[in-house]
Parts: sequence; C-alpha cells; structure tokens
Amino acid sequence: MPKPLDQILAIADEPIAVTPPRSKASVLLRWPSFAEWHELSVAHRKLDGDPPAELIARTVAICLSDADGGRRYKDEDIPELMKTSPRTLMWLYVKCWETVLRNDEKAIKDEEGNSDASRG
Repeated sequence: MPKPLDQILAIADEPIAVTPPRSKASVLLRWPSFAEWHELSVAHRKLDGDPPAELIARTVAICLSDADGGRRYKDEDIPELMKTSPRTLMWLYVKCWETVLRNDEKAIKDEEGNSDASRG
C-alpha cells in the first residue's frame, strides 16, 4: 500500500548532523527545496570538468542548516564561505552530495527505511 503524502514529505523534515574530520562539533545539513536541488543538479550536469569554486560554495551554502532547518548561509554569504579552509569546504561539499542532494533509488529507499514515518 502506498504511503500517504504527509508521510512521504515527513522524510525530508529533519536536518542531518555530520561531523567534519578533526572536529568535535557537528554541523547540520538540510534537505533543499525541489527548486534548489534542481538548480544545483542542472548546474552540475552542464559542467565539463570540475565545478568552479563558486558552485561548490553555493552548494554548501544551500545545504548547511540552522537549528530550525532553514538555510544557515544566504547567497550573499557565499564569498565568506569561500574563505573557509579548502579541506573543510570540500568535505562539506562531498557530504552534501552523499546525503541530502543524493537522488538515486537506493538513497530514496534508505531514507524511507530510516524515517520515523516509515515506522508508523
């Protein structure tokens, strides 16, 4: 039996905590809106080679979450994000794609299986 829409949408409600290497503090990654996700997906598909620094920083800015699940960094904060250690920024970028931006079938099934909504 298919899940009700509210249960499906509840999967994306909670930010995901990740802890960068050599850090004692975790950061939160948020599930972007469909429009944000689509914008990033299209921008990355159009690439011929490595993503430019601005796209990497924009991706991280869209994914980093405040405690309430909103964007921690706005577009005007991207230049400041680009001053972050390259190792940290790239680690966050990879984590974004491994978690909240991932869109393959396995990722969807994993989220359905791990969500509170799927247990109810």
